[in-house]
Amino acid sequence: MSSSQHEAPLPFDYRVVRSRRRRTAAILIKNDRVEVRVPHWVGNDWIAAFVHERRDWIATRLSRVLLQRELHRPEVRDGGLVPYRGRELRLRLCAGNSSTCRVIDDRLEVRLSQRIRRSAEQVADELVRDWLQARAREVLPERLQQLSRETGLVPTGVSVRGFRRRWGSCDNRGGIALNWRLILAEPQAADYVLIHELCHLRHFDHSPRFWQLVGRHCPEHRQWQDYLRERGCWLEW
Repeated sequence: MSSSQHEAPLPFDYRVVRSRRRRTAAILIKNDRVEVRVPHWVGNDWIAAFVHERRDWIATRLSRVLLQRELHRPEVRDGGLVPYRGRELRLRLCAGNSSTCRVIDDRLEVRLSQRIRRSAEQVADELVRDWLQARAREVLPERLQQLSRETGLVPTGVSVRGFRRRWGSCDNRGGIALNWRLILAEPQAADYVLIHELCHLRHFDHSPRFWQLVGRHCPEHRQWQDYLRERGCWLEW
């Protein structure tokens, strides 16, 4: 692989991650970030040439990410759309005696106190996020318990958190943490993540046996993986 000093500058930045355990080079697109994973001994010139050879593919993937962001990103403004459990709620901002947030039919009504000193959209964003997080804390742990009974996979505990790069996690003590943003998704997509983490209680890896167990309890898991991948912008919100 060769590199030229006169190659055109790349239209994107990338981050290099070196590992002593890795044997091959790979490029990952995470939301709008480009990550190049290589063995620890690989030099910078080789990496630059590796990325340049794949710049068109990377640019295409980044363009797709930006399009998906435009399509799926929550719009916290009057008349905007906010996803909730696979539905789209139309946001309505209005004045009130106190700041509140509630659902009325297919509308998410946000009342803003006239005493607020910050911008209406900033306060509305906080109210909407707080409301969604409260719903997530009600819905997700209860649903995990239901799926635990169905699968026979029992965690030691569950928490709802605000991860920025993942939908959920399972630790080596059997505790499961779920991203509150799963409340935005179709319930079946959220179920896939819950089942994924429950299956880690038996297989703490991503081995073929792990995926076989996931497929047993969620046959459409690839469909929901794609669904969540297309909505990676939710993790940034």
